[in-house]
Amino acid sequence: MDAQTLNHSKAPNSPSPSASPSPLIPNSTRRSGSSSRMTQGDSMNPFSTTAAASSSSSAKKKRKRRNVCLASTAAAVILVVLILLILALTVFKAKKPSTTVNSLALDDLSVSFDIARLAVRLNLTLDVDLAIRNPNRVGFRYSNSSAALNYRGEQVGEVPIPAGRVGADSTTPMNLTLTLMADRLLSNSQLYSDVIAGSLRLNAFTRIKGKVSIMKIFKISVTSTTSCDITVFISNRTVGDQTCNYKTKL
Repeated sequence: MDAQTLNHSKAPNSPSPSASPSPLIPNSTRRSGSSSRMTQGDSMNPFSTTAAASSSSSAKKKRKRRNVCLASTAAAVILVVLILLILALTVFKAKKPSTTVNSLALDDLSVSFDIARLAVRLNLTLDVDLAIRNPNRVGFRYSNSSAALNYRGEQVGEVPIPAGRVGADSTTPMNLTLTLMADRLLSNSQLYSDVIAGSLRLNAFTRIKGKVSIMKIFKISVTSTTSCDITVFISNRTVGDQTCNYKTKL
């Protein structure tokens, strides 16, 4: 075998220096290296760090301002409520309005007898001067009310009192005419004996209901009553023995 044949048979088994393979690098190692480079780049960026710090500081300031605003509003509301309560319990404290009878006068009186039936027909009219006194620092409004004339516990006359208003710390006069309704006395057996005796016991009763409004927030209901017992003397047509009782309820 010659030298050329020997060289061809050895060539496939001897590796070439230029064809040596490059070492393999795992993908995970490449990614970690890339990530570390990105993180390092981000940490070295001063603008992103400053923006994040500025945003956090601004949010804290807004939250603080909101809390201060809410606390101030709550404190103001509580203060106003306390002031209103103090005023309502001191300066504007509700006082009792009262109704008084200044005079009771006999305006008309006529009597006729039926001897056969032992009956009497009586027509009687009373003039009543009232005064509604309001001692409060605010007005007193009263609703539709009434005054009644009673004889021995039975109502024999009535007159309406229209709704109205009494100003702060003032008095409103009122004149009423109470007329006895004769038909309501027909069945009363004691009327004849009282008229024969010369005197008639009557009662004039008024009830006024209303409200005192304090600063348009607190509304207090008030009921004022007046009860006057009088004696009507038939012979001289006068009124005497007047006794009045007054009561006011808050």
